[in-house]
Amino acid sequence: MKKYLITLIVMAFVAGAFTSCKPDEEIYNPTCKISKIWYRSNSDWDHPNEHFIYDSKGKQLEQIIIDSLYTFDFSYNKDQTVSKIVHVDKDYTETIDLKWTDRLLDKMTYTIDGVVRLEYTVHRIDNKKDKAFGRISYIDEMYDREFYDQYYWKRAKHPLYDMVFGNYEKISEIFRTSESKDLIMYSVKRFTYDPGKHKTYDNIATYVEEFPIKQTVITHTYQYDLKSYNPFYGLVFAYADMKGYYLNLPVAEHVETVVAGNLSKVEDITYSYDGMHYMNDKHYPRQWVTKSSETNVPTNTYILYKK
Repeated sequence: MKKYLITLIVMAFVAGAFTSCKPDEEIYNPTCKISKIWYRSNSDWDHPNEHFIYDSKGKQLEQIIIDSLYTFDFSYNKDQTVSKIVHVDKDYTETIDLKWTDRLLDKMTYTIDGVVRLEYTVHRIDNKKDKAFGRISYIDEMYDREFYDQYYWKRAKHPLYDMVFGNYEKISEIFRTSESKDLIMYSVKRFTYDPGKHKTYDNIATYVEEFPIKQTVITHTYQYDLKSYNPFYGLVFAYADMKGYYLNLPVAEHVETVVAGNLSKVEDITYSYDGMHYMNDKHYPRQWVTKSSETNVPTNTYILYKK
């Protein structure tokens, strides 16, 4: 998991843990709202890495402040879906525009000063006989080579991108080994779901990332603790690491990377939790500990909730 795991942004789902969301809508309205997040082993409690600001009624998320330096502003449609997320820097403006149909996300577009740098298009399970009907089937991810070349070589800071989409180095590496120009299909993510104890298909069983340019396929497989709940589930911007996409807390993730048909890498990630916060008989973690088999060094996420 990366520093900005909520790293944060864009998509959401909610069932039993949240009051408003159902399988046929993606609105963040949890009974237990995040207030502050720290991503460090020895937390400086006066300076959270992420500070969540809600409206006067305490319902809609209006801002996220990162490291007391960057502010992300949220705008909403009349149906309470997020229409836009904006970060204004002294030198440029980052924007994420979201398009919806019946409260289900269709597309997310990231721009800098109005120039499109990436587009994500969502495709859903449309077979009504499938119990996971309406869930995301796959996502097309289209990237702009010019942006990633500049991003990599100049090490430009784009904090909204980092929060929502995560690791740009992997994308830059792929572009440097191809001759593709402009917006191209960089990858496709394909999803299957775990029915869970209530048969509601709220958890991702597997998701597969396909990178055609590098003949690379990365498969993520999850196991869950069905008695506790993921506080990031339903956040419309929690796209990196798919952290906004599973209702319950993961306890294990198995990752296999296959290149040109050959197994290239295997990674096992474990998750443990401490200091559970109780809200309406739901269990939410105050501390989220992640450990990868690559380093065996635990990383800690500390979460404070609104009262």
